[in-house]
Amino acid sequence: MKQIKYALVIFISLLVLNSCSNDDDVVSCPQTENATMKINGELMDFQIFGRGIDLDNDGSGHTLSLYLSRGVYSPQQDTYAITLKLPFKKTGTNIIEEFNYLRVQNASSSEGDFVQAELQSSVTVNKNTCFSVTFSGSATINGNEVVITDGVINHTYNDPFD
Repeated sequence: MKQIKYALVIFISLLVLNSCSNDDDVVSCPQTENATMKINGELMDFQIFGRGIDLDNDGSGHTLSLYLSRGVYSPQQDTYAITLKLPFKKTGTNIIEEFNYLRVQNASSSEGDFVQAELQSSVTVNKNTCFSVTFSGSATINGNEVVITDGVINHTYNDPFD
């Protein structure tokens, strides 16, 4: 009878330990691939054309950079470019360190950093295989207010980071 009790205690212990695993906390990669935002009310699709990881200056971790673009490069230049920088593998609210905005139209350009102005963001996935964030904010750039709303980036990397 004692053996049955011990076996039952061990069985229940294994069930409890397995039910407390971190597998339930793992967030999966986004199922859709998109990079969209409204800039001054106009919905725009962006292409993610690059990414990179740099070692932080103090050696404490890594910084993820994502590069987005949209536009026409000739005959009349009409382009947007956005660069995001944030801690690699970190998720949470307002962790983006840089949100650089560049607008080139008819040989004149304007650029600014939304983090230095006002940017609200929520990074929900930041893995070596994929990334997901929502964001909005505004900045005064060259005397003009630029308002970004409904920003969403869902991206799965072609080649995972090592």
